[in-house]
Amino acid sequence: MTTDTGYNPSTVLIMLGPLHFEHAGDADVLSVKIAAPDELERNLDQAHKLLGAECVENFHVVLKSSSISSLFDERVVSQFMDTLKPHAEVSVHVLGPEFAPVERADVDEIRYALVMAGLKKEKEGRPAG
Repeated sequence: MTTDTGYNPSTVLIMLGPLHFEHAGDADVLSVKIAAPDELERNLDQAHKLLGAECVENFHVVLKSSSISSLFDERVVSQFMDTLKPHAEVSVHVLGPEFAPVERADVDEIRYALVMAGLKKEKEGRPAG
């Protein structure tokens, strides 16, 4: 299925909090910025309306650990489940404070949201280096 706009990016990037991303040129990326809790529903709805069914191959959520309690909501993932291809990759990237690791307990809400969306965890961990 295609959308009325004919725009079916293979990658969706959702940024929660004080983050910035600029993709180059004709990048096949839909980026969604949510800086405050009152933007959550509106921005997710607008982004979802742009996408067709099963068109997304890669779905990324990026946020700082300090933004989990105020900005992360299970809708960030669940709202887009119908846009994911059957073997799409869903990644949640949690950035910790400088020189401090993200604690496992900090991401319990994210784990719960992924399970409730029907996803299975394939791997979890910190990047090397």
